[in-house]
Amino acid sequence: MEVVIMKIIIETVVSEEDESAMRRIRRDIFEREMGIKLAPPDVQDRNAIAHLLARAEPDREPIGTLSVIDTSGDHELHASCGLKFEPHARVARYMHLAVLKPYRGMNVPLMMMLEAHRRVIIPHRFDYTWLLFDVKRAATSFLCQRLGFTPTADTFISEYGCRCPLLRDERTPWAVEVIERAEQSLFQHPGSLSAAAHALASLSA
Repeated sequence: MEVVIMKIIIETVVSEEDESAMRRIRRDIFEREMGIKLAPPDVQDRNAIAHLLARAEPDREPIGTLSVIDTSGDHELHASCGLKFEPHARVARYMHLAVLKPYRGMNVPLMMMLEAHRRVIIPHRFDYTWLLFDVKRAATSFLCQRLGFTPTADTFISEYGCRCPLLRDERTPWAVEVIERAEQSLFQHPGSLSAAAHALASLSA
């Protein structure tokens, strides 16, 4: 048995090439794999603060995406998802978390969520973060088990299936604690999230 160390780098989408790779991954997973018709790009990414792209070294192959959307003050959207926040709360939504099949099981989604928290949530001082997730898998997902998100009681039928909001109050000591714990479990140097993340994959010799 040979252990191969694969280097995964999480970058912010900054170029047309990055954006093209991000949209290609979205199409591959949401449209081709899941059969979900995506909205036009200008609708998908309205109020987006940042898009993250995961790449696998040494070829820098794009393998995963994650977007952070500012939904602060969008009371209609929040109400439609059963969410209620203080009038001036800073609220961010995670969307389009996707990883290509060959790279699943390597904690790439966790890496991207942690990096988004470091690069976006903290600097922009968001009070809450949320996302929609599969109801059946919510409680046992890494989002709840390792990142401290809490499923709400409301469920919704959408093009993605039966979903419920997962919510985290970023101002609580618990949120800080779970993030630190997740970093420590994933990285040898938890304070250096801008460095390349490492995923271990066991391959037969």
